[in-house]
Amino acid sequence: MSRKNIIKVTCLAFFLAALVVELLSNNTVRTVGAFAEGPNPGHSGAPGELTCAVSGCHGGEPNTGPGQFQITAPSSYEPGKTYQITVTHSTSDTSRRRWGFQLTALDGSSNKAGDFQSTSITQVLEGGPGNNRQYIEHNFLGTFQGQPSGAMWTFDWVAPSSDVGRVTFYAAGNQANNNGNATGDQIYVTSVSVPLASAITGAPVITEAAVMNKQLLVTGDNFAFEAQLLMDGAKQKKTFNDEVNPKTLLVARKSGKFIAPGQTVVLQVKNPDGTASNEFSFTRPL
Repeated sequence: MSRKNIIKVTCLAFFLAALVVELLSNNTVRTVGAFAEGPNPGHSGAPGELTCAVSGCHGGEPNTGPGQFQITAPSSYEPGKTYQITVTHSTSDTSRRRWGFQLTALDGSSNKAGDFQSTSITQVLEGGPGNNRQYIEHNFLGTFQGQPSGAMWTFDWVAPSSDVGRVTFYAAGNQANNNGNATGDQIYVTSVSVPLASAITGAPVITEAAVMNKQLLVTGDNFAFEAQLLMDGAKQKKTFNDEVNPKTLLVARKSGKFIAPGQTVVLQVKNPDGTASNEFSFTRPL
């Protein structure tokens, strides 16, 4: 082989090796398709973080488009309990055809609060400022490519095992035009704070009841988590505190089907500390 050909082969081999290294680079892989696989940790808009509305990424000012972006979370949390969190995009802009988000939960000291559980359309990452935060975000399937009008992701969040005070969820979202790169997209940011559930003081009180399909709904006050519902003295299985109004609403999933129209039953709520409500007489309407 001539010296000229040897030089050509050497240069080609060097170029291919460099190309392989570049393609295997994490930054390169996650940049293709404008982060369709989900952004790197630290882009939720939380304290000390940026969003994707920065130079070299999607650019522009957040929350300047016609869309809406919101987090739906419980009104309060109980340590160690599991709650559903929903992130929602909506817009009247018909050019929006791909969707993304990243969300984190932090306590008052801006540290990780609780744990997220991934789904088929989301993924969980660790990192961010101080490398001590956890994030949940869309994956490739969860971009809903080609879908107009909006998108929604629902996933579980396990609250911290102890009292960390108020927890704030921070999220950044992308309403993209699906052109395969970072141009023309709209970035949004939002947050919502969730306090610790207030301590129960005093005995539970029943004020009213209702039957909805098979469910028996009992309304009142001072319902502790894992409170028991008794109907004619019998403990009702599959009874739980309402996620949004845990102190004031108990739901017995199948008890309603055992109360015929016109039938009267006696209800009572007992908290785990032993306190109990007065007996409450309920007659199902005809």
